[in-house]
Amino acid sequence: MEKIILKINIIYHHFPHYRAPVMRELVKSGVHEYRFWGAHKVHQGIEVFTGDELVKVNPIKFHARGGVWIIKGYWSAVFDKSADVLIVHGHPKMPASWFIGIVGRLTGKKILYWAHGWLKKETWLKSKIRNLHHRLAHITMTYAERAQDVAEASGFPRNKIVPIYNSLDWLAAKPILTSLKKEGQINVRKRLSIPSKTFRIICVARLTQKSRFDILIDAMADTRFVGKEFEICLIGEGDQKSALEKQAKDLGVNVSFLGAVYEEQRLGEQIFASNLTVSPGKVGLSAMHSMMYGIPVISHNKLDNQMPEVEAIVEGVTGSLFDENSAKDLAKKIDYWMNPKIDWQKTSAECVKMIETKYNPITQAKLINETISSLLENNI
Repeated sequence: MEKIILKINIIYHHFPHYRAPVMRELVKSGVHEYRFWGAHKVHQGIEVFTGDELVKVNPIKFHARGGVWIIKGYWSAVFDKSADVLIVHGHPKMPASWFIGIVGRLTGKKILYWAHGWLKKETWLKSKIRNLHHRLAHITMTYAERAQDVAEASGFPRNKIVPIYNSLDWLAAKPILTSLKKEGQINVRKRLSIPSKTFRIICVARLTQKSRFDILIDAMADTRFVGKEFEICLIGEGDQKSALEKQAKDLGVNVSFLGAVYEEQRLGEQIFASNLTVSPGKVGLSAMHSMMYGIPVISHNKLDNQMPEVEAIVEGVTGSLFDENSAKDLAKKIDYWMNPKIDWQKTSAECVKMIETKYNPITQAKLINETISSLLENNI
């Protein structure tokens, strides 16, 4: 039987820079033919991928108005007679998502939403609106498996949801990790002037109220850490920096602020030279970033207030979850990972395994290709 290659138009408000690797993998796979539409303008400081020699991103316009996402210039992709499938960023607060779902179906195209989807139990009205929106798609591809449970509890069919996870540029990070492992953590630390016996806690994130680094500083002021050699390293900028500096000074907690760092080589070596990533607020792609370099992650356990990537944290294996907003419980979890009996080689391997099996652009592209093929095979 001759292989059928479908033509796929992907429409996003804009493609964040970390989407580039999976876009390249989709194109390189050759399973289907992919075309892309997205805004080229930077939005709220997020670096946007505008295409390269392999991936062409057709420009559209995007702006946010009172929480509503407005995109313009996408209709050519929707009415494209050659397109078999439309993949759109499925967001109920983006009117275009509704329009594309309706018009796409009327023109005989298969519709896939690529979205966070269901993150928590919502009010009756919000739940009904969300489910109505997602019923416009033949399949919704989500970042997490939990979306299936939350959706099913709200009355949405579980079989209409396919988890495809999320990813950073694992292909770029892998050779960096190989080089760092060859150098060894002791030598990397020496090169970065980090004492070999210091237990180093790191997080790469904006220094905002939502990040809740104040909880981390409070946790490390706990009496159980008196006399223990440790350092908190925060990479990023934000409006809470001054307050955090004052809090650390007042409590006598050793915190270093490295500012914003964007180069993957520098970020990789800083993460690799650490023992633990702690993200007291929500944890998203920072969990992926940490585990790519073999470092476990701690974040809070209130899943309704979390990002989908929190699923990568397996208690005692790739990290830990603490009671939300509890500095005391966070201190307990950090103390567990400071135990000298921890098998760090095994922990590091488990973290990297999590990336290699789920959270990477190759796996993500494979799952997207399989989802599209299933539409054709099963006539969904």
